[in-house]
Amino acid sequence: MTAWIERLGAHLPHVTFVSPFASKGEGHARAALNPVLSYYLVVLPALILTGFGLVMGFSASAVTTILADANPYLTFATHQLVIVLVALLIAAIASFVPRRFWYSLALPTFGAALVFQLLVLTPLGASSGGNTNWLRVPGVPFLIQPSEFLKLALVIAIGRILARPGARLSDWRQMAVTVGIPIVVTLGDVMLGHDMGTAMVVGLAAIGATWVAGLPGKWFAWLCALSVPLLSLFVFMKQSRIDRVLAVLPWNTTARDLAKPEQIDHALWALGSGGLTGLGPGASREKWNYLQAAHTDFILAIIGEEFGLLGTLTVLLCIGALVWGMIRVAAATDDLFTAVVTGGVASWIGGQTVINVMSVTGVGPVIGVPLPLVSYGGSSFLFTSVAIGVVAALARQQAGMFVFGSPDESSAGRDPRRGPRRRSSGARRRGERVLSPTVKESS
Repeated sequence: MTAWIERLGAHLPHVTFVSPFASKGEGHARAALNPVLSYYLVVLPALILTGFGLVMGFSASAVTTILADANPYLTFATHQLVIVLVALLIAAIASFVPRRFWYSLALPTFGAALVFQLLVLTPLGASSGGNTNWLRVPGVPFLIQPSEFLKLALVIAIGRILARPGARLSDWRQMAVTVGIPIVVTLGDVMLGHDMGTAMVVGLAAIGATWVAGLPGKWFAWLCALSVPLLSLFVFMKQSRIDRVLAVLPWNTTARDLAKPEQIDHALWALGSGGLTGLGPGASREKWNYLQAAHTDFILAIIGEEFGLLGTLTVLLCIGALVWGMIRVAAATDDLFTAVVTGGVASWIGGQTVINVMSVTGVGPVIGVPLPLVSYGGSSFLFTSVAIGVVAALARQQAGMFVFGSPDESSAGRDPRRGPRRRSSGARRRGERVLSPTVKESS
């Protein structure tokens, strides 16, 4: 068994990041990845997904709001729209925060996030669907999901731990203590609220962050071998999880009772009725209280119904472009912290998207995770946006773009005791050089 796992680890594909002392050919390969293009591949798809998510969030949630005897326009404007605008503002600020800030605050933020997550076990905790993973904070009009904050905090903390001086990335004992324990504690913290879906996304983010750091491939083979029985144990702990897994097994040929359709039946009907181009914006039928969680975890089904296959593929292509932009940032950098954080966020968003799509299409069991940046929600959108803002900040710094605390290029290299040289309008027309009054021209 051990020999088989070691052989598997030796054949796993590996991502190599070019160091500043790389050969000339490798340096040219890294330089070919335009950092400015990588930055915009991160930012622009995120903005497109946000705008489309706002439209679809309103479309899918309007019916539920009307059934609650509320004004759908006012409710959307005072809830989701406010959350999105605040999240975009915070993400925009985060995108100008330099690397040294995230590096220095990584561990304190991680500790605070762990404590924040534990609050779900107090009277402030709120349950939904059998999971206790939300907080009801007095004065806040919506529930808060602290595990979303914990995802981001863990990824940044892993980057800080692996990039610190003295880290021995090939020493499994040191890595098990310094990286393995924080990951296990985080997963345990999330599972205290019985939220297996979020725990899976956290695990994927941690795997992505450690993978790009260059840890030996056989360690990941061992991790896969150990995770299978552990995941099976968690599945067998709840009957609802067992039923969801059995429903997608290929040899489970039990005929569905369409007189009592399940959530996945309505999702497939929505996707099927949309066809290639969809029924049109707002024309979904399944959102009329047939498909549960139509505006959150199953919003992709409503997108398919209203905009067809072309609409769903467009959304997935935007998410793919976003993840690809992050991969470019991680592959082009010579800074391990940047690579680890960016790889972790890319694995988080990409893995969560795959889980959501598999759930909606019936390829995998129904796991309650939202579609990043598109599903209607507060905490998920907020911290996903902030995570993208952090990656954008690292990409900006990599591209030499402005971040807070960076020197002013117009004054770089100038004696601060002397004023800047100015040119008069007449000299500017003649092309003559005019010195500042504080500087005397030597004879």
